[in-house]
Amino acid sequence: MGISVAEADDAQGAAVMGMLVMVAGVVLGVRAASKPLPTWAARTALAVGVVVAAFAALLTRWVVVTAPLFGQSRGVPSVVGSAPAPQYAAAVERARELVRAAVLEQNLPGVSVAVGIGLPSVASAKEGTVVWAEGFGWRDVVTRTPVTPDTRFNIGTAASAFIASVAPLGLTDTGADAAKEWSPEAIGEEGEDFPPFTLIRHAILQPIGLAPPEYPLPGDRATFYVPRSDDNPGRGRRLMYMRDLACCANGMAFYSTPSDLVRFALATNPDNINGELAGGMVMSLVTRRDGGIVIAVTSNMAHANTASLAQRVGDAFAEQTR
Repeated sequence: MGISVAEADDAQGAAVMGMLVMVAGVVLGVRAASKPLPTWAARTALAVGVVVAAFAALLTRWVVVTAPLFGQSRGVPSVVGSAPAPQYAAAVERARELVRAAVLEQNLPGVSVAVGIGLPSVASAKEGTVVWAEGFGWRDVVTRTPVTPDTRFNIGTAASAFIASVAPLGLTDTGADAAKEWSPEAIGEEGEDFPPFTLIRHAILQPIGLAPPEYPLPGDRATFYVPRSDDNPGRGRRLMYMRDLACCANGMAFYSTPSDLVRFALATNPDNINGELAGGMVMSLVTRRDGGIVIAVTSNMAHANTASLAQRVGDAFAEQTR
């Protein structure tokens, strides 16, 4: 119970609480050893204590998982690419507010956004102009590694729309990786370690340096999550199964960055595209033909409402460019 509370670092003072619980356990254990109880009483106390501690530990973890990842919109960290041009500064500020509000409202770990202006007649991604690219939140919840404009997200069912364009358009941050590279613990698959082995690795071997950490994923890959129940990210999250990560590109995990998605749209002028993983949306690419604006939004949480957010970001830029 003490270890579980101590790991709940989202709660203020959790480490101190965990230490106090563990100290109390040691004190009670020493007192019990110095004045042994009758066998029946000792066994009863042990059984009841284990059940209570296990229930409390599970309850603590559940509360931590379902707790808001960010307390307020201003607390959502962000990493911006190159500074936007002055004529887009007001639109960028408005769009930032919208993205942070969406992260807070949906309790999303991470979101990345890119906006492009102008639809060229020449089918070359180099002709397009990405005027804003920024990452929000964390690409990995446990390590709190931030999302950047270069963070790669799995785009799920949208992969088929981009596979043929990767080489001709020179989309260097878009392609396919083996699914095991995105799920090193083989979550939910046959290769996953037996739970006690996983606990030993996480609680003992990794902290003392005898086992390398699995997260954050190398190569600036985003760690993917799904809601613990139903389709509501606000009810908590768990790591996505490897079979969900590899559902859409011949057993491979097809990834991209919002900037590459925007370059693709600027070059090809496609219809709006949404990508799903594990039955929930994770990316949206919206083309506003009326103003020549392209918006790409990606998230590392299934059932994120990326389509609505992309539309609202597009509205912010449309108002600025009129």
